[in-house]
Amino acid sequence: MREPAATTAAQREAGDTGLFEGLPTTVRFEHEPAQVFAENAAREYRMCLDSCGPDGVPTHRPRAQALLFGQIRNAETTISGIEFVANVRGSDETVIAEFEATIAPRFGEAYLNPERGFWCDEDAVRRAIMRRAEEGLELLGSIHSHPDWHRIGPAHERRMPLSEHPTQMDEYLFGRSLWPVNVIWYVSGGDDRLTHRVAGWRPGATRCDRLDVELPRTILDEYRVELPNAG
Repeated sequence: MREPAATTAAQREAGDTGLFEGLPTTVRFEHEPAQVFAENAAREYRMCLDSCGPDGVPTHRPRAQALLFGQIRNAETTISGIEFVANVRGSDETVIAEFEATIAPRFGEAYLNPERGFWCDEDAVRRAIMRRAEEGLELLGSIHSHPDWHRIGPAHERRMPLSEHPTQMDEYLFGRSLWPVNVIWYVSGGDDRLTHRVAGWRPGATRCDRLDVELPRTILDEYRVELPNAG
């Protein structure tokens, strides 16, 4: 995801202090944004399973991606809003050129596939920031899903195991955006239902630092969510 043109107060603070010194390491989701994203991630994954051909390989790559809005107060970051924005990864010529010239050579030829990766439309990001500012909310970061593509995807794309941990590409993008909250929502197929593992991250001095994520109990139970937090 490209860094938006608008610079948030949290980003300015991060830049002034050298990363995120003093910011809370706990991220608490209110019910609505957690419910909305959980539904979206599960729906994308089931669409993937439904797209399997005779060989058992799906053609739909499940992707759920959104912006997180909320407030940072005292020792806690609260996520109160979520915005889904357009993905221009495969349509914006500038973005396509960056993937071809910079990203694919650095992180692998898999990123030449226009269906690999997500790049937010900058105008949509600005509009979301302005809309949520009227509610007193600030853009705090992003959330995106990881499927167990290394298990269900085509054989030639199974070399990179995915989880709730950031890939090298994720770490690169988190460092570009400098948002204080980045959540990865890992979805995998289980026996009779899906399993979800959720973790939070922010750019660190050398690698991403772990954040503790708190979700409402109703979400944990309904979607069988595990929170492998730092503590």
